[in-house]
Amino acid sequence: MNGVISGWRIGWVIFCSGWFLGSPQGWSAPAPEPPPITKTQLNSQARRCRAILQNSLIKFYLPHSLDLGNGGYFESLQDTNFTLIGEKFLTMQARQLWFFSALALEGYDKRAALDAARHGYLFLNQKMRDPVNGGYYSKVTDEGAIKDPRKHIYLNAFALYGLTAYYRASGDVTALQSAQNLFRILEAKCYDRANGGYNEFFYGNWRPITDPKEPRYVGAIGAKTYNTHLHLMEAFAELYRVWPDELLRRRVLELMHINESTVRIARYDSNVDAFTPNWEIINEPNNLRTSYGHDLECAWLMLDTARALGLTPVPYRTWAESLCHTSIDYGFDRQNGGFFSSGPLGQGADDGSKVFWVQAESLVSMLEMYRLTRNINYYDIFSRTLDFVEKFQVAKEGGWWSTRRADGSADNNLQRTSPWQGAYQSGRAMMLSAKILDELATRLPR
Repeated sequence: MNGVISGWRIGWVIFCSGWFLGSPQGWSAPAPEPPPITKTQLNSQARRCRAILQNSLIKFYLPHSLDLGNGGYFESLQDTNFTLIGEKFLTMQARQLWFFSALALEGYDKRAALDAARHGYLFLNQKMRDPVNGGYYSKVTDEGAIKDPRKHIYLNAFALYGLTAYYRASGDVTALQSAQNLFRILEAKCYDRANGGYNEFFYGNWRPITDPKEPRYVGAIGAKTYNTHLHLMEAFAELYRVWPDELLRRRVLELMHINESTVRIARYDSNVDAFTPNWEIINEPNNLRTSYGHDLECAWLMLDTARALGLTPVPYRTWAESLCHTSIDYGFDRQNGGFFSSGPLGQGADDGSKVFWVQAESLVSMLEMYRLTRNINYYDIFSRTLDFVEKFQVAKEGGWWSTRRADGSADNNLQRTSPWQGAYQSGRAMMLSAKILDELATRLPR
């Protein structure tokens, strides 16, 4: 296919059932059977994903994003060069550690990637870990002095995710011990035994933050969020793969339930973000929205988490399809490909921007759903989204544009990396997409 979906397939996708690609009113005629996807097409798409990974991400971040003077990773660009900004953010440092570890684990530039991962691991554990209270600081200076000692469980979830990935890539048991210790701290300081789930935001000594005027990172002060609990599930599942602890398993199962049921608004087949500590929905307009990227990400992470626990993902099929169909119906751009950002529950998107991480998560989600269901609609949406990414989201200067307009043209945000954007989502999408495509290809005859 080489990036251009064939004419018959575009026509077939548009003709397909309304419940899948737009009209909630349904459809009135069966769709014609499309030609099957071939081994050659799958192999071509896998090569394409690896080329995007190599040319737009590996060459961009490795080794240029390593701060060799202070340790850790640069988080921003000045003109075309990575630069110091006066602080280093836990989420970015941990996500980059995950990316370089994943590269090494999957065999991409293995020696250089593992060296880059160790470089970030040492900074994380020597400069960002709180040796007295446990957990990891939100921010340090460029050199590693404490700048924001507060602890947010979303940020710490990524620390756990990165530490575990580094252990998997390097075999360094100190990284596994650090991940285990962090899980125990989160269990002791953050787990809500009365209501389930986790409280999210704390001062450096783990005293809960309740003042709504405090500067914040993720979600309102005092709220429990879908976003945080989704990434806790992601991180805990990664740790369970290498440490099958019984308490950890129970917490992963609980997080699966939260992401499948607790944060779901059944009437709209969508999840929303913010809840009170006892899981009552916060009924504010800015919360009663569908984040297409988060719901697509949730669908594939749930399937992957089931596999991490040794469970079949098949029982989650109906739930995952319902969640994905809402994002497809309201968030997929049939004209240009790719997914919009968000919209009110049960309504079309009112934020039509194309955000890098939304495209990344949708790629993996659509392939996971195709692998689970063999419904060719999912593969076609994957292909059209990859077309958009390759043509518009990937920056010829390196990296991915943070946001684009619906038609792919430039908007006012010309960032290609930032404290909230590194290589984690984009790199993971390319690695996992290539891997799933390879697996699908091996099942087909020549």
